Amino acid sequence: MSKKSFFEERTAEEIINLKIKTAYTNKDLVQRIEDLDKDEALEIRTAIIPGKFRTNNTGAEASRKCYKHGSLIVLPQYQTLEETLLSYFIPLNFREQTFSELQKKKQLDINYVGYSWRPVFGRDRTKRVVPFVNISEGAKIFTYAENYSKYKQKNKFTNDIEEKLGIKVEAYPDAKKVMTEGASVVVEVPSRTAKKSRYKFAFLHVPFVPNNPKHKKNYNLATILSLQPALLREDETGDLIIGRTEHQNYDIQYKFEQSREQSPVIRFSPQDIAGYLGIIKKQLTEDHNPTALNSNPFALPSKHQANFYGKLCNNVLIYDPTLSSKKKLRKLHLAEKSILLARAIGHFGHPDFSYWDPVRDGIFKNYVWEVS
Repeated sequence: MSKKSFFEERTAEEIINLKIKTAYTNKDLVQRIEDLDKDEALEIRTAIIPGKFRTNNTGAEASRKCYKHGSLIVLPQYQTLEETLLSYFIPLNFREQTFSELQKKKQLDINYVGYSWRPVFGRDRTKRVVPFVNISEGAKIFTYAENYSKYKQKNKFTNDIEEKLGIKVEAYPDAKKVMTEGASVVVEVPSRTAKKSRYKFAFLHVPFVPNNPKHKKNYNLATILSLQPALLREDETGDLIIGRTEHQNYDIQYKFEQSREQSPVIRFSPQDIAGYLGIIKKQLTEDHNPTALNSNPFALPSKHQANFYGKLCNNVLIYDPTLSSKKKLRKLHLAEKSILLARAIGHFGHPDFSYWDPVRDGIFKNYVWEVS
């Protein structure tokens, strides 16, 4: 099925017809991509995926294994619920602290595909993983929703049915648990595929109530570490409502003998990122509540990152000797985009590239996800 026009990208054949520049080394690769004009392209003639994933694998297999088992930035965090509750930190503090270390590394040594953390309360200690590429794609979906995706909702004051643009968000806070465990929130996120219905799924443990200074406990930090997307079920039949994508429903770990990552993980998808952005917007605009934003676990992209990501998707090709085609050129895979985004954080710095500043960047609705 074809993509909606908003999500269409240049094909490899179209990129080949641009003014081609060639990169034979990883040195200064991020800046060379940054410097591309709209009618220019970069042909990368060096590998981005680490060698351990490429041995005896095709380019596609290596990328899939790297996406599933590649290196992650492990965010610093408190190990117990008690320590977490006594902290004054928000997730941004941990990202700032860790992402700033990337500026001290050579680009060739930055091979992270995302970052991770673990919950601190309850039985759930499943690792949460955020691939860098999914942050950019998720924000892009949110931009699309804000401009083109309509849904119907009842006005809570007049009961009239209104038509709105954006992500549909319905919160179901349990008064007894909302402060300490967050709320359950149902979101509807548009598909990137033409003529396909919205994805409908829930988030568990969404911070909803500002921390009360009198309690001197950081419940929201503990809550957001347990954030979890979940499929919805019909009340009577127990059948799944069509919610997350098929890939997410069957997100299995590829076996890779050299990987430490053999246990289950919760990997946040682009739709999850878009859905959480919808929650932030609803809280801010309708409830005048900054809790979801203050507790946001995702490194929201700057406008600079949106432009850079547009170049990764529309102006970059990589040589793949395992392809059967004559020129052996293809577009970047998800793992390769993720690694280059991590290197861009190191090159440009966290505040410039991986932090949304509303004054500097404006609202996501106005982001341009292509080379301007």
